[in-house]
Amino acid sequence: MRIALFSECYTPVANGVVTSLLTLRAALRDLGHSVLVFAPGAAQPDDDDEVFRLPELPFPRHPYHFARPFPRLAVNFAALEVDVVHCQHPFTVGRLGADTARRHGLPLVYTAHSLYDIMATYHKSPLVRTMGCKAVRGVVRRYCDKVDCIITPSRHTRDALRMEGVRARFAVIPSGIIAPAMPCGGREQMRASLGLASDTPLLLCVGRLGPEKRLDLLLDAIALLDRRALAEPAGRFRLALVGEGLCREELAAQAARLGVGERVIFAGEQPHATIGNWYAGADIFTLPSPVETQGVVLVEAM
Repeated sequence: MRIALFSECYTPVANGVVTSLLTLRAALRDLGHSVLVFAPGAAQPDDDDEVFRLPELPFPRHPYHFARPFPRLAVNFAALEVDVVHCQHPFTVGRLGADTARRHGLPLVYTAHSLYDIMATYHKSPLVRTMGCKAVRGVVRRYCDKVDCIITPSRHTRDALRMEGVRARFAVIPSGIIAPAMPCGGREQMRASLGLASDTPLLLCVGRLGPEKRLDLLLDAIALLDRRALAEPAGRFRLALVGEGLCREELAAQAARLGVGERVIFAGEQPHATIGNWYAGADIFTLPSPVETQGVVLVEAM
């Protein structure tokens, strides 16, 4: 088959959706299928001739690359002989994929990676929190009416969409996971780079530093743990936050305000090829986010 994936994000963006797409694409290609990708952003050195980039809007402080409104395909889609269109989001690029499928009479599949109404409830803007939830539910419901099948990574996600009035054919298929590479000595190498002793307990959280991830709750918990850590070795614990996002500065300020600034390591975004060293180097994995539909990092950590 020739499968066209339409996504609002792709490399060099690093998040759960992109990781899932890379894994899906590799697995389908190993089975002999051709997998084309349509996503916003500038062409990357590792793009092949089946990756088609869409013009993007400039969002310098945001980790995503948003497509311009009403994007157009700069390619003769009919000549690509696609068999099925598989969209990853219900927004700009998702609408482009749906319109393309309808125009060419192709089956349309949508994977619901996120529950956007729940994510909106954690937005900083009161307007988005109050009006955004209702608006995004309408967007998702109308989009789902167009598709032939909805893939959800968990039963929880399927049930949540049904509760919002989505009536469609569902298939529950968790995103595939490729076990992170954990080379010999990776734990020691990572901990040495952080200046940690071998017996210092290290907590780890991997993910985007966004408001919906509730890392503020994790920092509150770290402050509580700090107050209760009356004896060694618990008193020497550290927390590593691997990821980037809009909340980094306010999280650093919160950590300082709580008196745990020295406990928290902001490691920034790390290449997925080396993320195994972080899992190996940590002792406890943490994820306070209430908005996960599957949580790829949870399975990777396990």
